[in-house]
Amino acid sequence: MGRKFTLSKLFSNLNKRDFSSFSKSNALSSNAMLASSHPIASSVGLEILKSGGNAVDAALAMNAVLCVAEPHMTGVGGDCFAMLSVDGSTNIKVLNGSGKSCEKASAGILRKNNISVIKSDMPDAITIPGAVASWCLLHKEHGYMPWKEIFDPAINFAKQGIKVHERVAFDWSNNIKKLSFDADTANLFLKNGTAYEFMDNFKNENLSETFLSIAEEGFNGFYNGWVASDLITKLNSIGGNHTLKDFSNAAAEWVEPIDGNYRGIKIHEAPPNSQGLVALIILAILERFNFNKISKADYTHIFCEATKIGYFLRDLYLADTEYNRLSVDHFLNSKIIDQYASKIDMNKAKTYDKSDFPDHPDTIYLTVRDKNGMTISFINSLFDAFGSGVTAPKSGVLFHCRGRAFNTIEGHPNELGPNKRPVHTIIPAMISKNGKLLGSFGVMGGQYQAAGHAYVLSQMIDFGLNPQFALNYPRVFPNNNFLDLENGFDKEVIDELKIKGHQINYPASPIGGGQMILIDEKRDVLIGASDWRKDGLAIGY
Repeated sequence: MGRKFTLSKLFSNLNKRDFSSFSKSNALSSNAMLASSHPIASSVGLEILKSGGNAVDAALAMNAVLCVAEPHMTGVGGDCFAMLSVDGSTNIKVLNGSGKSCEKASAGILRKNNISVIKSDMPDAITIPGAVASWCLLHKEHGYMPWKEIFDPAINFAKQGIKVHERVAFDWSNNIKKLSFDADTANLFLKNGTAYEFMDNFKNENLSETFLSIAEEGFNGFYNGWVASDLITKLNSIGGNHTLKDFSNAAAEWVEPIDGNYRGIKIHEAPPNSQGLVALIILAILERFNFNKISKADYTHIFCEATKIGYFLRDLYLADTEYNRLSVDHFLNSKIIDQYASKIDMNKAKTYDKSDFPDHPDTIYLTVRDKNGMTISFINSLFDAFGSGVTAPKSGVLFHCRGRAFNTIEGHPNELGPNKRPVHTIIPAMISKNGKLLGSFGVMGGQYQAAGHAYVLSQMIDFGLNPQFALNYPRVFPNNNFLDLENGFDKEVIDELKIKGHQINYPASPIGGGQMILIDEKRDVLIGASDWRKDGLAIGY
């Protein structure tokens, strides 16, 4: 077993930055703190808080702005998960805003047509967007400001435009082909067939009308009326079987978090159909090892082997629990974890059957803590870059492709079927200690998120890195028996990993992103961090 986590050690490292190296500082405040992947979204959230809004209001406003500013990462046509502590206590609840497949969805029909893989542009990939249903439930029960005030900044940016930031431009340029096949998408997201570039002004005027419709009519402003009609018409035009009934029946729900412990810290994750369980499995395996005296290569090897086990189990068992019951306690049972840990060979990387889970990139994550302690951990996602690549023209809504996460294997727990939620990769999280909320965080990166949660927490707990340092640290991800490594690993480490049998791959894009708020009650300080892989900003007052 490794060292117990000591808050004093962590907080004492806040000032250990080398100011001559590429990095950035943690943000500090006493009243409120927030962090997102985009500076304008963060500034909007701060204004909401200063004008009397609470953490939920700020999160919804920030997310709406991100639907315009980072249209490849998030949108009205996506899904949402959130974790909320209303009063800053450990009384935490999870909002599951993952949409279901339509009533006529069938893996059997796909199999009859010899289709084994659900591709992003297929109508079967487009489940009913759950984001707006979750926003409405969140706002109805815990919001304070009127919808119009919350959406006003996003409406203005959608009408007048927002400048394309550096990371957004980088991602945009890699998706020209995807944005070209649907005429409505190409018309909105391309300029004469080319991507929007750094410092260009991007607008989505029709999306502003959709925001207004939601502001005026709430749930019905999206799932019924003219917006729903536009969405259904578009989906039917590409062969979809989506109906008004499918949209009208959309619903988000509050669920209980699942919890795990890592060296004295309690980790709160979203339950299945989310992959939060995978993060807890990885951490539970890591806890079986002592990292006090270990090489970086050995640590990296152990982490990757634990991650392989977690993701292997995900692909076998994770699914919508409404249709397939799954015992979280079984997978986190101490004896079971011991068995998983014993499978790790310190000298040899294991190989597993190639995962049939679709590889996909990034999303948005944001977190807010207001002056009254309300804390929210929030993710809204299109699943893939620019989602399905299919846009409803009148509403300006780009559909996600979350249905890609279903498989077509007969009898599999995650088999595509009617009114069913797919396995979800987006996982907001919180941490606590001794019954007190310690922080809120999320690590983006598609399916990387579960591994990212474990990795960032381990960097903090095992090696004493503060939030910003932990988010900055070079990342590793075992991806279908290849080891994705970011820049920053020493040659000696890489060579040793190769000796153990790891096949090294250097991805063209950074691995994920992330935000965090840590709470130091003793010194009345909120510590905010935003991953340097994005354009993001942590800021408070």
